[in-house]
Amino acid sequence: MPRNYTRKTTWGQTPLAEMESAAAEIHKEKEKGEVKSVAWGAVAEAKRIFTDEMEEELAKHLKQLADQFHGLAPVKCRELAFEYAERNNIPVPANWTEKQCAGIEWFGRFLARCLGRATAFNKTTVGEFFENLAVVMDRHKFPPHMIYNVDETGVFTVQKPRQVVTEKGKKQVGSITSAERGELVTVVCAVNAAGNAIPPMFVFPRVRFKDDFMIGAPPGAKGASTRTGWMNEDTWPEFLDHLIQHTQCTPDRPMLLILDNLRAHISLKAVEKAKSNSIVMLTLPPHTSHRMQPLDVTVYGPFKALYNRALDGWMRSNPGKTVSIYQIAGLVNEAFLSAVTPRNITSGFKSTGIFPYNRDIFPEEAFAPSMVSDRPNPELQTASTGPSTSDDPDGPLPADEPPAADANPSTPHGPHGCASPADSDVPSRPRYVSPREILPLPKCPPRAQTNRKRVKTAILTDTPEKQAIEKAYEERQKKLAGKKQNSKEKGKLKKKAPKRKIIDSSSEESDVPVPLMMRMREKNPGNKKQWERPTFAIKENDVAHVPKGDVVKKLPQPNRPGGTTRREQLFTFPCNLQGWNVE
Repeated sequence: MPRNYTRKTTWGQTPLAEMESAAAEIHKEKEKGEVKSVAWGAVAEAKRIFTDEMEEELAKHLKQLADQFHGLAPVKCRELAFEYAERNNIPVPANWTEKQCAGIEWFGRFLARCLGRATAFNKTTVGEFFENLAVVMDRHKFPPHMIYNVDETGVFTVQKPRQVVTEKGKKQVGSITSAERGELVTVVCAVNAAGNAIPPMFVFPRVRFKDDFMIGAPPGAKGASTRTGWMNEDTWPEFLDHLIQHTQCTPDRPMLLILDNLRAHISLKAVEKAKSNSIVMLTLPPHTSHRMQPLDVTVYGPFKALYNRALDGWMRSNPGKTVSIYQIAGLVNEAFLSAVTPRNITSGFKSTGIFPYNRDIFPEEAFAPSMVSDRPNPELQTASTGPSTSDDPDGPLPADEPPAADANPSTPHGPHGCASPADSDVPSRPRYVSPREILPLPKCPPRAQTNRKRVKTAILTDTPEKQAIEKAYEERQKKLAGKKQNSKEKGKLKKKAPKRKIIDSSSEESDVPVPLMMRMREKNPGNKKQWERPTFAIKENDVAHVPKGDVVKKLPQPNRPGGTTRREQLFTFPCNLQGWNVE
């Protein structure tokens, strides 16, 4: 049988005339400014703690703290909101007073209404880089295929496990890895603004390079090795030769090379090689490569993710085996072909403002973290500037601080008749306290006076920069020569160890009627301790003259070095050899 539903409410049955009459009355009251919202909105408006202006100021202050990398945790934000209301005599719910912080529900709605986040770096150094970039671009008119960015990245033989599907609610989830500690291999990539890349270079952590390291490497890739696996002043010129070979740069076709301030990059040998082959080297400002280097911005992120995936796939295809540096080149090849693509490369040059040239690519809020370290230039401060007469123990507000909130009496009052950011100068109301007064923005103390030279962006192949590098190189060589000379003079002052003669039992000059041979360790004659400790090797098969047991009686108790089988036959005797006719 069909169900018969009996209606229990009168919703939707209000006559149309009554609805039109109510709408007309609300419209009239809204025009007079007496009604701001209706229905549930009116209830929410009545329960609001802060006005729109106060919430906007609080949100702005929290954003500035976050932009300067000093953002507050949610609990600290709620505590700041409670103190903000308390200092301005704003009534708050009972649970705020009980917990000494704002409620979770209020904080959630506040986030939905106000907050956001942005981060970035220093504006002055970025401007210096774009000025140098404009100089070299105007001087040489580089086409996009001759604007290169080069950078190193490290790949390990141990992968980071990815997320796996397992039982819901499980506390610990494991995944197999290659080893606990892996080896680092440096991969050097170079890309140009046209979206092309040259074959990479590998630097392996070995003293001697083997061709087997390059099995499966990208076609045309170059290999080298150092003791640590990092780029140094010897391997960097090798990469420059590799780059010159693939780019064919000439005086008629110069190349712009953008790179970071690694010490190996700015060596005298590298700068001379670059200048002789028409390579203009432009360095990035320190600590800005995460935003200004195309390879770091759009290429190395996908490359690392794809390399980790390839390494994880190799582990699952070869159970029970560990990855060594012999598999690195093949795994890098898989990730290189998929990550170092024209789309990723050109996007990196565009997003950093290098090509197409755009020095305004970064918005103003991107430089917010540098506000923490902003200090007045002592050279620009005149001697006539006297001490501050402010009663504030922290001194006057910085230049970027907004004027006092009580200077604008035209802003509406806050809820419940309390003060707002604009009407604190009214005598009948208490002074308004802003969030910045409760929790000021962080500021670095004055910089200590040091002789440390400031590292900044530079055109390394220009004559002044090259001369400075030559001067620094000569000073470094003089220091090294001075240290070597001092070490030689100290060595001459030391008393030389006397030369000792090898005594054999077969020699006629030997007065030792025992089948022993004193072996002086001549492998390292400069080691004085080895010469002063006589070491004897017993000939096990030669016992014709004296029984082996008599030797133990005539000599002191020997010390057996131990270790290998050969060292087991050596004995060290703590005896004095002055009367043995030893030269």
